Amino acid sequence: MLAWKPKIFMPINLTSAVHSYKCATMSDTEIESITSVLHAYGNALKSRNVEEAVALYTSDGVIMPPHFTASVGTSALRESYTRIFSSIQLVITFSIDEVVVMSPEWAFARTTAEGTKTILATQESEPHANQELFIMRKEEGSWKIARYAFSTMKPLVQNGVRRS
Repeated sequence: MLAWKPKIFMPINLTSAVHSYKCATMSDTEIESITSVLHAYGNALKSRNVEEAVALYTSDGVIMPPHFTASVGTSALRESYTRIFSSIQLVITFSIDEVVVMSPEWAFARTTAEGTKTILATQESEPHANQELFIMRKEEGSWKIARYAFSTMKPLVQNGVRRS
């Protein structure tokens, strides 16, 4: 097995909307595989499909949502997504802003999700906007989400009320 040596990262263009970087020795297929996983994640959010969302993670995957402790591993991820999807409905546009492949096994992506969030218990809707960071890892030959953290991009003050 050849040892991977760090290379100079070079900008590439998949689309004009995505800023992507890859190791000079990595193929465009790697970037395309990562973006495919990210779009599948966006679709799982929209459809509130717990099993589809969880399947996109590594076996030791982690989600770090605001206001909750991190959920680690498949069982904890399933519990988190069940809680999330039973509480809210998202109607969002999911955008990939940046993908950086750091090695043959590791990459990260920066994304945004904007649209509407409906609280299912009250049927109240509000604007939704998150910025997100995905740490990706290749597991059994396929890119998966290893770590996922996000935060709101909603204004700190709304209707005269400061949000934390």
